Amino acid sequence: MGKEKIIPVFAMILLLIGVFSSIYVHANQVNKDTININGNEYTIDEIFSLAKTKTIETDEGEKTGASLEELMSKVGVSCSSCSIYTFKAKDGYQQTVDYKTLKTGILTENSRVYFPNTAHALWVRDVIEIEVK
Repeated sequence: MGKEKIIPVFAMILLLIGVFSSIYVHANQVNKDTININGNEYTIDEIFSLAKTKTIETDEGEKTGASLEELMSKVGVSCSSCSIYTFKAKDGYQQTVDYKTLKTGILTENSRVYFPNTAHALWVRDVIEIEVK
């Protein structure tokens, strides 16, 4: 086989790998309109009716959302200060924070958590679950 035949075959193989990778990623994403918090399902509207809205200052500017500290007390977390919290996104990404970090954070209407003065890696988007341990 000459170069003229190998290059198009190689290009087709790479294209197929890309297509199947994209299909796999999209098939594994979970689409939910609720957030599971400590074993119970809540809509964004329910979350905002439970917890006070607060505004925090981040390096990306001001962000407004439901206070995570108040939300945890309203949903029945018995010992907020002695728990750790894992935020799970619909794409499988997750981050765990302690109470000290949680009490500074917010959950926005588009299901994203922000924590001021922390690495952006802790800012989980498309949150579908908050696990309390």
